[in-house]
Amino acid sequence: MNLFYEIELLEKPVQIGDRSYPRSVKVVEILNRKKIRERYLGVVDKEEIYSRIEKREAVHYENVYIRDFSLTEYRRSRNLAEESDVAIANFELSNCILDCDALIDFSYALFEGHVDMNKTIFYHGTLDFSHAHFNGGFTDFTDCKFHTHNAIFQYAEFAGDRLSFERTDFTVELVSFINTTFKSETVNFKRVLFNECKVKFHFAEFGDGLKTFEKMKFFGSVLDFRRVIWGSGKIDFRRSIFGKGHITFEEMELDNAKMTFRLSIFEGGELTFRRTNFGKEGEINLDHCKFGNRAISFEGCLAQKISITNSDIHSSLDLRIKKTDIIDLSSSYLHAITDLNFNKKDALKQLIIVEVRNLGKIIIHWDKNNVKELITSQDCSDDEKADQFNIIKDNFTQNGQYSDEDWAYVNFKRYEHKVNLRKLREKLGRFAFLANIVYFFRKLVFDHIGLFATSPNRVLGSMIVVILGFATIYAVFGLLGVGEIINSVGALDQLNLFEKSVYHSAITFFTIGYGDFYPTSFNRTVSAMEGWTGVFMMSYFTVAFVRKILR
Repeated sequence: MNLFYEIELLEKPVQIGDRSYPRSVKVVEILNRKKIRERYLGVVDKEEIYSRIEKREAVHYENVYIRDFSLTEYRRSRNLAEESDVAIANFELSNCILDCDALIDFSYALFEGHVDMNKTIFYHGTLDFSHAHFNGGFTDFTDCKFHTHNAIFQYAEFAGDRLSFERTDFTVELVSFINTTFKSETVNFKRVLFNECKVKFHFAEFGDGLKTFEKMKFFGSVLDFRRVIWGSGKIDFRRSIFGKGHITFEEMELDNAKMTFRLSIFEGGELTFRRTNFGKEGEINLDHCKFGNRAISFEGCLAQKISITNSDIHSSLDLRIKKTDIIDLSSSYLHAITDLNFNKKDALKQLIIVEVRNLGKIIIHWDKNNVKELITSQDCSDDEKADQFNIIKDNFTQNGQYSDEDWAYVNFKRYEHKVNLRKLREKLGRFAFLANIVYFFRKLVFDHIGLFATSPNRVLGSMIVVILGFATIYAVFGLLGVGEIINSVGALDQLNLFEKSVYHSAITFFTIGYGDFYPTSFNRTVSAMEGWTGVFMMSYFTVAFVRKILR
């Protein structure tokens, strides 16, 4: 948007409201080379304003033009010390234009009453409010247009109940709030248009009230919130648009506040929250955001919750946090690397990845990062836990972390079985107890025996247990006289009862069938069952073993 003003000084009087001015200016507003508005303003000499300030009278003007206002010049003309505070009573310049060749100077102003600059235009040169103190009930820059070289508010202090820059248009090279103190209960930058400015807030300090930057638009090269102290209360960046510049919120301090970027758009460049301390109960919410190709970093952050949900993340996401209770990535699309390889096992309590589409790579380790606990500790349904373990399993497969993949798969199947148990209970109605029997059988066969075919060693150990178990049954039946293991070939090795039982059990389990010993009575039935069990478990072992070898 190319907006500028043509200002023509006229030696003609003009009547504005109930006041008459001997001189006037004609102001033509031109947007994109097209005239959109024309108006006439009264001309006020700066000496008239200096006189009111000196007499501690209120400064109140509407629709006037003021040229080369400067408190530095005021001090010099009144023989005041440089950088001394200049006390100003109520100061109202509504719908005015402040123009200059070099500097519009409000430095070291001490505003004792309210300040109202609603719809005022600051034009040409540099606007300087450095070290100014705003102590009145409210300070209002609503709908102002800053068309100066720079707009400087460094070391300024805003007190009072309310501060508003709502709908302000900054068309400058630099907007600086470095080391500025915002003590107002409400700080309003809603709908501010920063255009292509460099915007710097680093080392600024805010109070505990509401801080709103909702629907802010920024398209410059630098937006700098480094080491800002935000206090408590809500910090609202909802529906804001951030261009392709470098955006940094590094090393900020929040007093357990909530920072919200819901429905914001980040077009490119880098977005960093490195080493920011949100507080043990503080949180940041980036819900339904679009990130373009912007890299995002939360490295070294301390927070209660980091939420990046329902968002499309096309670039790297660094979540190597210092300590956080919850990281929520629900329903987001991850297109690149998401780094969750934080150093301490207890750095994170819960990782919520329900319905995440992982189209990139998640860097995380099962044991080092305590993945099982990150998911099982969540207060959510078994379906959602199964879904999250499945997402992690697929990620481990893609990364070649096969040992980690096995554990993720085991936990996925365990929760899937719980889901199936619930569904079967609902289906069986009053015979729901039968579902428990099915669940127990599946848990024994698929989980306990071989960890869902992920552990051939576990299957092998289970096979030994089964062989000894059946051997015990044969021996007990022999002692009770309800079944024997009989030598059919007159072997002379004279095995005792238990030895015969173990030998017969092993031969039967592996379906070798030498025929030197055979069962009688009830042992025949048991042998048939063992033969079937052996075939099943040898197949189970083969599947688990081949799965390991092929990977």
